[in-house]
Amino acid sequence: MFVPLLWFAGLATAIPAPAAAPAAGYRFLGRVNPATKELTWPGTGVSFTFKGTSATINLANIVGDNSFDLIVDGKGPTEIAKVVNATVSIPKLAKGTHTVVLRRRSETALGTVSIGNVTTDGSFVAEKALTRQIEVIGDSITVGYGLDGTNPCTNNAAVTNNPKTYGVLAANALHADYQVIAWSGKGLVRNIASTTPDTSPLIPELYTRYGANDATGSYPFPSSWKPSAVVINLGTNDWSYLGYNAQGQSYAAREVLSPSAFTTGLVKFVKQIQTRYPAAQFFLLNSPMLSDSFPTAADAQKTNQTKAVQDAVKQLGAKAHFVDWPSQGSEVGCDYHPNAATHAAEGTVLAAAIKAVLKW
Repeated sequence: MFVPLLWFAGLATAIPAPAAAPAAGYRFLGRVNPATKELTWPGTGVSFTFKGTSATINLANIVGDNSFDLIVDGKGPTEIAKVVNATVSIPKLAKGTHTVVLRRRSETALGTVSIGNVTTDGSFVAEKALTRQIEVIGDSITVGYGLDGTNPCTNNAAVTNNPKTYGVLAANALHADYQVIAWSGKGLVRNIASTTPDTSPLIPELYTRYGANDATGSYPFPSSWKPSAVVINLGTNDWSYLGYNAQGQSYAAREVLSPSAFTTGLVKFVKQIQTRYPAAQFFLLNSPMLSDSFPTAADAQKTNQTKAVQDAVKQLGAKAHFVDWPSQGSEVGCDYHPNAATHAAEGTVLAAAIKAVLKW
């Protein structure tokens, strides 16, 4: 079995007179602004098919830490834990038709990178995207924050793993194309609690951006992207209210969230999306990171958030569906985030829910 290799700029390659990919030679994966070619959102990348023996993906504008999965002919993935040079090459395959997928594991907050030229020693073959489409919206859980780590650990690009998250696994199981719009620390009606209030944009505003760092309202909602299923998993950060001082002691940094405020915000956000995707079915999840024992039993965060989501489903009607995600166990990723096993279990549940509604 061929295991794809990574060659970087500065190493000699035997790729004679490479041909650059024409506009139809490769396609972007996820929500990518073609004007900038910047990969910002988790799971963004490129896919292309070529006839030949080798290909190269040139990267540009590398900022911060970025990690990727490279898949050649459906095998792998080969992990690029940290992008340090500007070329990813797939050297010397058997002569024939090959497919290459480069998918982003990490998120905007850690770094970004742009796609430069894509070349091959042969010729490109036009690709067709999958006809089924799923959009997944969320916070650090949906990003895959700390998924490959074992707590205690520090999150970074290497242990962030969007391709193993519940939403991506569900999309893959259903043979659907997907977009992930997610950002760690963000919320629906308020962002994560901190010693200094976080007044940066919330997910409903970020959702309107083409690239995560583009202007608000820049996404044109193209006719080529009309997801049948929209998955939303928000609330972990909204429900947080503790801050921590220099000694690591917790204190109430803000008031406890009103469940009705969350319900109102969720209904408003879904209706905002429905103006763009009126035929879509919505699958609304609760958070596996909330429990009825932390911060206190009196807070009953898991119960309250679950009811808030269920109330939103009732208000939204037949096109909204609640999907339960039980509180996670003791084995967790970095900073108590769901690990690969927890994501895999919920991916199966979500796929079944979508399949039942859409008859896929």
